[in-house]
Amino acid sequence: MQTNKELIVEPVGLDPDTLPKPLDWAALFGNDHPVELEIGMGKATFLTEAAKAHPETNFFGIEWARWFWRYGSDRLRRNGCLNARTVRAEAGFFIREFVKDASLSVLHIYFPDPWPKKRHNKRRLIQPLFLKEVERILIPGGRLQVVTDHKDYFEQIEPVVKGSNLK
Repeated sequence: MQTNKELIVEPVGLDPDTLPKPLDWAALFGNDHPVELEIGMGKATFLTEAAKAHPETNFFGIEWARWFWRYGSDRLRRNGCLNARTVRAEAGFFIREFVKDASLSVLHIYFPDPWPKKRHNKRRLIQPLFLKEVERILIPGGRLQVVTDHKDYFEQIEPVVKGSNLK
């Protein structure tokens, strides 16, 4: 198993302090391919497989946990996924500050933290205000892809999505 000292994040892992606001995806990737973004990329298992299978698409991953971000960025680099980039940042902040209107074809959110305690439910990512941002950043006909295995969170997500302009 690799240690933190062996993880190499460049050229995939980016420092948000050096990025322009808002991001120009074409300048970042050097092409005008569609962009798909994953919030909470973890070890970048999904991003790696998707980037390898779809070289005609650009992928961008956001992860808050430093070790997972470093590991995922290194995994993408080792697999030659140069159509993918990552950043270590808080997702809501990054989307508000860096992502242009109507610039993403798909937003992936797999197994978001369910914050199962009632008093913590307000920390859940999928909330009406967040869905307004999702509506803003997706292209017309774009897709929000959410997967959860937490029944209570699903029951909260379903009416929030149905109440949005996402179809």
